[in-house]
Amino acid sequence: MSLAQAFAKGNGRRAKWQGSTINSLIRLDVSTGDRIAVTRVRSSRLRAQALKVGVDRGDLRANGVAVPVVSIWSHTAPERVELEVVGRRAKSIEVWNAWSFEGVDSAWIGNAGMITEQEGAARILRCSDGLGEPTFDDLVVRLEVLRGD
Repeated sequence: MSLAQAFAKGNGRRAKWQGSTINSLIRLDVSTGDRIAVTRVRSSRLRAQALKVGVDRGDLRANGVAVPVVSIWSHTAPERVELEVVGRRAKSIEVWNAWSFEGVDSAWIGNAGMITEQEGAARILRCSDGLGEPTFDDLVVRLEVLRGD
């Protein structure tokens, strides 16, 4: 069974595949004033990869700009990015991987997914883009929620 078939058979957010739990996205609790630290460990040289971060009922601020969804692209973003959660009603973020192929940005199709590993207070996200066989090294990032005071 392919990873795409495993997701189709399950709930679309999480699938069991070859003994591992694969996520199409993860959701983390946040509050206004929290910061999301994203550090790129490695990324594919074959095509641009992105980590997408969206917040419910609020915005994420980076470089003085506040938007509800941020795309952190491997070919344009610095190795480490911090996003600030703004909006008193913000309760959670959703995080997923995306990629660009021949000028088209894609997510959640084919063999896309993430293996997550806990590393202290941080999570390591090992992402497979949707093209070809899953490898889970197309994009590897360290993500941590830094609680505001």
